[in-house]
Order: sequence, then C-alpha cells, then structure tokens
Amino acid sequence: MPDINLPGISNNVDVKEIIDGLVKVESKKLDRLEDAKEQLDREKSAWVSLGNKIEALQDASKELYGFRAPFDNKLALSSDETLLTANAARIAHPSKSTIRIEQVARNERIVSDPVQNERIFERIPVLRFRVGEKEAIVHFDGGRVEDLVDAINEQAGDYVTAKVARDTKDTSVIILESRESGEKNRITVSDESSVDFFKQLGIFEEGDVLRVDTAFLEDRFEAPPEAVRHRLEDGTLLLDPEGEVKFSIDEAIEVKDSVHVRIKIRAVDIPKEKAVEPVVVWPELKGIGKVQVRDVEVIGGSSIPHIVEEKAPPVEEPVVFDNHVFGVIDTRGQKKIFEIDDLDQEFKEYTFRSTDLFPEGTKIGNISFTNSNTQRRIEYRELVIEDTAQREGLAPKHLVQEGRDAIMYIDGVKIQRGSNEIDDAVKGVTLRLNGESDDEVVLKIDRDYERITEKIIDMIEKYNELLKFINDGMKVVPSGNIGEENEVGVLTGDITVFGLKNKLQNIMMNPYPTSKGKELALLAQIGISMGAHGTSWSDIKGGYLTVDEDKFIEALRRYPVEVKQLFGSDTNNDVVIDNGVALVMETTLKGYTDPQRGIVSYHIRNKETEMNSQQRRIDDWNEHLEDYRKKLESDFTIMQQALHELEQNQKSLENFSKQFGNK
Repeated sequence: MPDINLPGISNNVDVKEIIDGLVKVESKKLDRLEDAKEQLDREKSAWVSLGNKIEALQDASKELYGFRAPFDNKLALSSDETLLTANAARIAHPSKSTIRIEQVARNERIVSDPVQNERIFERIPVLRFRVGEKEAIVHFDGGRVEDLVDAINEQAGDYVTAKVARDTKDTSVIILESRESGEKNRITVSDESSVDFFKQLGIFEEGDVLRVDTAFLEDRFEAPPEAVRHRLEDGTLLLDPEGEVKFSIDEAIEVKDSVHVRIKIRAVDIPKEKAVEPVVVWPELKGIGKVQVRDVEVIGGSSIPHIVEEKAPPVEEPVVFDNHVFGVIDTRGQKKIFEIDDLDQEFKEYTFRSTDLFPEGTKIGNISFTNSNTQRRIEYRELVIEDTAQREGLAPKHLVQEGRDAIMYIDGVKIQRGSNEIDDAVKGVTLRLNGESDDEVVLKIDRDYERITEKIIDMIEKYNELLKFINDGMKVVPSGNIGEENEVGVLTGDITVFGLKNKLQNIMMNPYPTSKGKELALLAQIGISMGAHGTSWSDIKGGYLTVDEDKFIEALRRYPVEVKQLFGSDTNNDVVIDNGVALVMETTLKGYTDPQRGIVSYHIRNKETEMNSQQRRIDDWNEHLEDYRKKLESDFTIMQQALHELEQNQKSLENFSKQFGNK
C-alpha cells in the first residue's frame, strides 16, 4: 500500500506500519490463547509421562507376586564345574550335597576292518541293526564305502552317526557311533543277512564272554581255623561279628576297566545279650551240735560261716561299626577292601569296578568277606563277576569306546543313568557330568538372592522415580521478589495426583498378613524403608525408599516364605493371590493405567479435547485478525482516495485563485 500524503504534513505516512501496529495490538489475545494451548500441551505431556512411570511401577510390582515372583528362583553352584554343572528349577529345595563322579556316560563307538577304497559293494535290499531297543533299517543300492556311510546317515541318522576315515593311502575304515550314551544303547545285529555283511566288513565278530563260576559252596570258603564264624543258608553267606572268610575263584581274572563285580549285601543288627542277674547264695550253716546260751539251747550252724566274695562286673567291650565288608585279593595276596556307606537291613546290589582297587593287568584270585562289627551280622548273596564290554553272540570286533552308563554317588548313594544329563536324581535339579574324579564336588542349591534383590530394587527404583516425578510436578518455588510470579510445577494443585501420591505411600507403609504375624508384616522389617533410624528430615521428606540389601537378604534367608507372603499371599487358601504389597500396588495402579477407563487416559483425553478447543479459538482469532487487517487496509484505501480527491480539489482552487488574481 502506498504512503499517504496528508496536507500540512511534510513526510508521508507509512500505512503498512500503522496497520501492522494495530494488528499486533489485536493479536495479544492470540498470544494468550497460544500460551494457554502450550500449557495444555505441557500438562498432557506430564500426564503421558506420569502414565508411563505408573505403568513401569505396575509392571515391576507384577513381577513380585504369583508365578512371576522370583522368591522361588534357585541357583545350582558347583565347586568344580570341570566335573559337574547343574541347573536348578524353582521347585528345587535349598540343599548341600557332596557328589563323586565315578564314571561319565559314553556313546559306543566301533570301527570296521580296513576296506579298499576302490571296493564296490553290491546292492543290499535291507540292512538291519539295533541301537538299544530301536531298530534301524537301511536300504543300500550298492557303491563305494562313502555311499554306504551316506545311506546309513540318511536313513538311520537318528540312531547312529557313520563316518569314513582313511587309515592308509589305499584303505579306509567305517566308524559307527550310537547317538545316545549308556549301556542300553549298544549297537547290535541279529538279522542273519545283516550279520554276514557286518562280519565281512570286520565290524562284528563272534563274542567271547567272560564266564566265572561264583556259586556259594561250602568247600570254596576258607576261614581261619580258630575263628569259623560263617555259614551258608539257601545260597546266602551269613558272616557273624568279627568273622572273616575268603572265597576262591576257579581261574584268576585280569583287572580291566570293564570288569565289574556285583553282589547283594545287607547288615542285620544283633541285639546285645542281657546280663544275667546274680543269684544271692546264702551261706550254708553246718551242724555244730548244741550250744547253751543261758536258759536257751541253740542247735546247728557254724558260728563263722564262709561267705563268697562278690566278683567285679565284666568290662563292657565298645561297640564297633565298620562298613569295610567286601574286597578282592590279587594273585600276589594283596587285599583291597571296599567301604559301603549305606548298608541297612534290606539287601542292596552293589557294583564295584576292578580298576578302583588294582591297576589294569593285575589278576584277581579271591574274594574277601570281612565283618569287623560287634553287633551286626553281614549277609551276602548273588555274587557276579562280569566283563561289561563283552556280550553274548555277535560282538564288536574293534571296540574303540565302550557304551556305558554314568555312575556317581550323591551323599554316598549310588546313582546310575544312561546319560550325562541327569534330571531325576535331585528334585528340580538337572545335573551335567563333565568329568570323572576321586575328589568330591560340593553342589549347593540355594535361592537366587541376586536375582530376587534385583527385582525388589527395580520395584523400589520405579516407585522412587514416580514419586520424584510427582514431587517435581507439584512443587512451588517462590520467586523471592514482590510482584513476580512463583515457579509452579505443571501438576501443581491437581487433586488426582495428590491422591495418587498418598495412595502410593500408604501401600508401601501398610502392614500385610504373613505367617509370622506382627513379627514380619512391614517392608521396614526386611530393610525397605525411608531411611535408617536417625536419618535427617531433609533426607526423608521426599518419601523416597531405600533398600538395605544385607538386611533384606538376611530376612530372606531366615523367613523365605514370609518375605514372599509380604509381597503376595493367598489368605483364604483358594490358590489365588489376594493380598500383599506387590498385589495391592499392581491392582491399585491398574485403575490409573487402563487404556479405556483409566484415570490417566481420562486426563490425557481431556487435555486433548481442551487443546482441540483451544486450537479452534486460535484458528477463529487468526481469521478475525485476517479480516481485521483487510478492514484496516480497506479503510485506509478509502481514506487515501478521499485525501486524493481533497488534494485534487485543493489544486483546482489554487488554479482558480491564480486565474482570478491575474485579471
């Protein structure tokens, strides 16, 4: 818009500047509307952040009761993980055990005779073999040794693995290994056509089984002549206290890792004989004729009878309990005895590995039965000596690795399984055997205190973060100057937020039912409080909680059930958690976080509605300002035109005056 030239004024007037100034004055209301909208946006953002922090606390609380609660989480700690590792489930009981791993389980591995690399095998319609109780069937169309191995892996790979190894430049061997470990998972062949084929490959041959006559016959026992304390009854050897007897083997047996001795043994308590009460023997009075005492005549008896002195009672021998009751004697006469810790009144079968006593190559000549007990009779039956690497019928020709069970002793109790992963020996614990040793491994099952403490601290941290957000959002900071407004938080004066803060603090401070009653009903009693005794007001006025980890772990060790109940308990035995600080917290906060009916969602929607309404006011006022600017421009245009006409009229008058003056 051009400048306006007013009569009597030397400078032109900047109309645009005037209009802008007038519009700016009219825009002050718009500034107030936009400020109000920004405040609503801050309040909405505050409610969104508040909702996020409430949800975080709700989620942390949910982790502390019911099936998610960490209080039953267990850890399995092994003193030597090179020998034993373990995992503990929640159902495991805290305990401490000593474990000795006698042997780990192994897969059976067998090797064929060398096979010429150029050899072509004929087609075999059906090749059958077994791995334990599972039958494998392979259809082989013929080919080289590699083709045979491929066929076995493709069709029986669930049971065995087959490999080819070149032992020389011109020959190879086939290696078969069972997929699963244990004595029961040996590779066997019974199908006649398959037997012939495996024999040709040099994988199997007719077995030579160790046979030892171990029948209990009287003439095979030898005892010291001065102390025969044994007898046979129905094939059972009964060895009385302080007895010893040697059993002869027909032929010496070579000690090998696979040679085992099995026998059933029990110990029978013999009650101690009761001492016979001594019979009182009155002295015998022998006749001595008549004796006149004043007017009385006494007949019979010696005036000084012989009285036998009472003998001192026999010294009671100490009771001896000795579990060294079975052993073997080598051909040199050296004797080694096994100790059996779990002897009781019932027969139990015990298996002993010959190499546990003598080095390989030594020969066993006799079996030793010993009873050094004073009040127990030891009984033996069903002695068996066997070579576990041998088998009836067809046997591996080249046994590289014997398929065997894992054997371990847990607190002296023998455990034998077909796998190195054992999940049924200790309740809720899966054991993994990694090696063998005569040394004992200590296995400790305990609560996962670190994990439990982390969960507790996580909830307390989320609680403190929410409380701090509320405190910061509701605080009022005085300006310190008269006339200046105080600095107020975005949530200041909101009664809903104030009520939430009170609920939070009450939940954390209230008592909850446990089986210990008042002795353990508050979080403060397990180390969760607003500070230790004597903490200053400045440190606790915010209401923030702290966790004394040492006190908490000590409380958890002493009262694990009650600490769990403090966070979530079933008070009416209906298998539903209905009380506890975590449950109450999570349930209370659910009313705030529900996406449809929750308090936070309601406030956020309200703020959005107010912001939309405010935006409409802003849009309306912007339209008003636009119209106002147009009106001003129109008014100034009209005024400019009027001034222009006035100026033209003035010029006409001036010209007229000049013409009139010239006449």
